[in-house]
Amino acid sequence: MNDRMKRLMAYFYMPLIFTLAGYLVIYIAVRPIAELAMGLGSMVVAAEAPDFSPNTNSIFEPEKELTERATVPISEVVIPEYSTHYGQLTCGKIGLDAPVYFGDDRGILKVGAGQYNGSYMPGFGKTILLSAHNTTYFAPLQYIGAGDEITFTTNYGVYVYKVTETKVLHKSDESAYSLTQDKEQLVLYTCYPFEMLVGTKQDRLFVYADKISGPDVE
Repeated sequence: MNDRMKRLMAYFYMPLIFTLAGYLVIYIAVRPIAELAMGLGSMVVAAEAPDFSPNTNSIFEPEKELTERATVPISEVVIPEYSTHYGQLTCGKIGLDAPVYFGDDRGILKVGAGQYNGSYMPGFGKTILLSAHNTTYFAPLQYIGAGDEITFTTNYGVYVYKVTETKVLHKSDESAYSLTQDKEQLVLYTCYPFEMLVGTKQDRLFVYADKISGPDVE
């Protein structure tokens, strides 16, 4: 390579290459920020605000008059679709008052207590497994104790369960509940401890309550 080419490389091509490389680095670094800003801008100027609410509906009739009876025909029981509000969970002693939805995904837990859809509804003589956040609907569970009564109201009957015990278990503890036991038991659970507001909670508070009244579904 002659001296002229060396000077051309040194004074023209190399600065050009470094300049282009610099622009490429800046583009890669700035592009995500620019896309985020454009996305937020489009949300601000949109004709309607985006809807982040969960897709839920309700079949629960809180004003419905229910007669006391020992049994209820299964034909009167409407099996709710996923994400449907079908009952209300209350315990006046601790201030518990939570709508119950069939299903327990994140969207449902924003608006109430969610029932694991592999468990049973009240009156079927099996386990009813409900969960909710410990900072919202299940926050009152920190005050619950053995002997307290929880009411689960549905369109086909009012069910009362008495708390027998509470346990703090690891979230992956398979002994926490059974879905195949031959008795009706309400099992509530939420993250634990209650005072831990940040970080990942590995434990769960489980509340076990046995049925003491309410019609059997036949």
